[in-house]
Amino acid sequence: MGLQYEDSPVRDYILCLDDQEWELLRLRQQLLSRFGERCVVDGLQSPAALCARLDELAEQDASVALLIVGGQILRDGGLEALIKLHQKTPSVSKLLLLSAPHDELLPLSVSHAGVCHYLRRPIEDMQLLLCVESILREKRLMRTTETLLTTLREQQKQLEAVQQDLDARVKERTRALEEANRRLSQLAATDGLTGLHNHRYLQEHLVLEVERSLRTGIPLGMLMVDVDHFRQYNNRFGHQTGDEVLRRVARLIAEHRRVNDVVARYGGEEFALLLINADHRVASNIGERLRARVAAERFPQTHDLPGGMLTISVGVASCPTDGTSAASLLQAADAALFRAKQSGRNRVCIAGEPPAFGENKAIRLSTARVSKSG
Repeated sequence: MGLQYEDSPVRDYILCLDDQEWELLRLRQQLLSRFGERCVVDGLQSPAALCARLDELAEQDASVALLIVGGQILRDGGLEALIKLHQKTPSVSKLLLLSAPHDELLPLSVSHAGVCHYLRRPIEDMQLLLCVESILREKRLMRTTETLLTTLREQQKQLEAVQQDLDARVKERTRALEEANRRLSQLAATDGLTGLHNHRYLQEHLVLEVERSLRTGIPLGMLMVDVDHFRQYNNRFGHQTGDEVLRRVARLIAEHRRVNDVVARYGGEEFALLLINADHRVASNIGERLRARVAAERFPQTHDLPGGMLTISVGVASCPTDGTSAASLLQAADAALFRAKQSGRNRVCIAGEPPAFGENKAIRLSTARVSKSG
């Protein structure tokens, strides 16, 4: 039963080198009978002819799988040529057919000429065919392995490119998600009308800033601001005009805040400011500058308001002097604001300070008017 040889689109070349013509013919016939359908078998009688043939095949990009060399040719100067050939084409497997029982050139052939197989004559046909079969299978396996490795490398490059693209998309999506979360957080803490921080943001930061003030000993000032007669103005000229007034007041407050201060819309026409490192004196000065700035602003259709202009009232408190908790500080600032409004509006009142001359009477009269009207 003949040996089965795997299918392959590549047609291998087997080159036979021997100076004995009859030996060369016999060897070529043996190889053609077995491998003729899969391989091209060439016979060459000199190292020069072998080199020329290898150059031709290199130009054709042909696959030279095996070189079979008769041992006698090594003694006739072929070893040096074989060594040069090995340096030029190390991938070609080499098989020696030795005639002498102990050929002293074999070690040199193995160490310098890349010989990897040898057989001693006389050689049985099946022994030669099995040896050649084994070499060809090994070469084809190596070629298949190289092809697979090349394919794997290409696939690896493609996977890396896909991975890089995926990483870039993930980074972009992550960035977009972080930006969306940042915007959502900003929206959750922002008043939709004025663009200032909202009531929720103020309450959260008020707790934190009071704790910081108590821990560090740095005073925390708080201003409660109310737009005077705003409901009257809003009812007279409409909500759109009223909203525009609130936006302009919010802009004025934001423009006059310091870098670390927190400005928020407390609700309705009320605003609140948290002033870092501000005692009564600093906070009241800021409140007074803000009151004067709003009074100097020319708002639309204010001729029917008391005094013919739109004004604000400001209540001032400071931690820890007026409160050691968020609730108590807010209550103190709110009480000071109430005093400012009941004392005639368009003024700044400080928590804990005694009423100015005539202020008690003004508060009592104002309170009485509210009671009668309610």
